[in-house]
Amino acid sequence: MNIFLKQSIKAAVFLLLIISGMAGAAHWERAAGRAVQDANDRTATVRHNGIIEYAFSPDKGAEKLVLKVIDSAQSEIRMMAYSITSASVVEALTAARHRGIDVAIVFDHKSNLVHDQSGKARAALSTLVNAGCQVRTVSAYPIHHDKVIIVDRETVETGSFNFSKAATKNSENVLVVWKNTELARGYLEHWRSRFSRGKDYRTQY
Repeated sequence: MNIFLKQSIKAAVFLLLIISGMAGAAHWERAAGRAVQDANDRTATVRHNGIIEYAFSPDKGAEKLVLKVIDSAQSEIRMMAYSITSASVVEALTAARHRGIDVAIVFDHKSNLVHDQSGKARAALSTLVNAGCQVRTVSAYPIHHDKVIIVDRETVETGSFNFSKAATKNSENVLVVWKNTELARGYLEHWRSRFSRGKDYRTQY
């Protein structure tokens, strides 16, 4: 939420407490909580005059489009993911890091650590860390279900496509909005809020 808006709400509540006395404090605190929640529960709108590219799976170019986005990076990749077991995606991310791209990713904790019976997710996370990527896992939500890549603060990839091997066989979609800095700014704000609540993943090998 906008910091100025939060401060304005708090100031208004403080003034009301003074006017009404402490007897009304609980009532106004509840009202303030609802006001903050309502202010957070908003949508956003941006304009776009460029190219939007999309693909589907299985066998309709979804993974290829994800890899295209990663390979397009010139300076920075910011990523949010539920799961990561796709060797192709891990390879593309490590290749990006090796060519000097700043790569930072936040993953769902339970999906990749608690429920990773095969060990493939941990192996993927370790590979990324060993390549020099910043990797965190977040457990602050029931599920961290975002599947997003933001490249160079201007391009956004999103959709249902998990960065997993299974996603290439499922019915999935990928949508890329190329070169829209306003959209990327909004997604980066969302990314930062999740990354800031995560914990660094420490490789075991």
